[in-house]
Amino acid sequence: MLILHNASQVVTVAVNGAAHKAGRAMREIGVVQNASVVIEGEKISAVLPTNEVQITKADTVVDCTNKVLLPGFVDSHTHAVFAGSRANEFAMRLEGKSYQEIAAAGGGIVSSMRSVRSASKDELKALTEKRLQEILRHGTTTVEVKSGYGLDTLNEVKLLEAVKESRKSSPVEVHATFLGAHAVPPEFKGKQSEYVALIINEMLPEIARHNLAEFCDVFCDEGYFTVEESEKIFNVAKQYGMRPKVHADELAQTGGAEMAARVGALSADHLLCVNAPGISAMKRANVVATLLPGTAYFLGLPYAPARTMIDNGLIVAIASDFNPGSSPAFNMQMIISLACTQMKMTVEEAISASTINGAAALGLGNVIGSIEPGKQADIAIFDAPDYRDIAYYYGANLVLTIVKRGIVNSFSIWKNSEK
Repeated sequence: MLILHNASQVVTVAVNGAAHKAGRAMREIGVVQNASVVIEGEKISAVLPTNEVQITKADTVVDCTNKVLLPGFVDSHTHAVFAGSRANEFAMRLEGKSYQEIAAAGGGIVSSMRSVRSASKDELKALTEKRLQEILRHGTTTVEVKSGYGLDTLNEVKLLEAVKESRKSSPVEVHATFLGAHAVPPEFKGKQSEYVALIINEMLPEIARHNLAEFCDVFCDEGYFTVEESEKIFNVAKQYGMRPKVHADELAQTGGAEMAARVGALSADHLLCVNAPGISAMKRANVVATLLPGTAYFLGLPYAPARTMIDNGLIVAIASDFNPGSSPAFNMQMIISLACTQMKMTVEEAISASTINGAAALGLGNVIGSIEPGKQADIAIFDAPDYRDIAYYYGANLVLTIVKRGIVNSFSIWKNSEK
């Protein structure tokens, strides 16, 4: 038995058997004052007032005095497997170049593609392992990682194999997404339909044969893949057991949100340009709207209309979009702060969006994302007496200790035998 003892606050984000929070329910995060969490094996067994807990029965006790406990963050949209840097493009944007202009000049996704194609699988694995360590250190216990910088069968497989192997050495729970339809590689310039056919006829079968991805994503947007192409890819991906997740309506309103609803996507992500019909379609289909404020911040774009979505009863998640070109950040505490200050979400809504609704965006809302009996014991311990400090101290890392599947990954531990 493990006890996280005498916390100032335990933020449970309780859903009482549901798998997400939507609309006004996102503000109800279940704060329990002066409480302890009892963990047996990999599961949470109880959340109790500290004065009702007998620590002498525990094998291990973590002293959480003046600390806040939250569910571990669930970062449901990242591109954490890549090689190279695009800091030069950051400098180009400061000179006034747009994301599209940089891509047209050979930068952007294609720049990362060249770096990935020249890297070995072992190099990609080592880079990913290092990033996963940092991701965990900042409070994220479950992360989604997309491919998408290989853009041919050999290198997309290489990326996903690096993800699969790196998860073995990290406490972070990693879920893989195939994103071959991230961009059209240079060798298929002017032949986009042929590249779509390659994804459908060669890449998807190969990814499925090696069981490398749970999800399939497509960058459905102006200048990338059309709604029709995206739907065609998703219909085949579903035949191979890969659940759709969509880059939708980031650069223009193209109907990506409505398409996400039609194909039964778990989530539609970005949504900076989504319109009212898209919001309505997502709500009817229970598609999670995953918003990525770090990308809007880094590219200087308008933010997604989070307030409109929440007020219309959508399931809203937030994620880092950690990637080398448009969001080189994995600190979900900073993402929470941006969601509050720039998208006008309350702190409580942002916490729901980064925990239980991030889990819902991966189809895991019944397993992780809240601190409730029976749920997997994934908990972050913050060096703060109040949960609002997490958004208030923007850019800081307040995480002291992580518990993943009931295992403590840090300090502040003392055992009964040592008391």
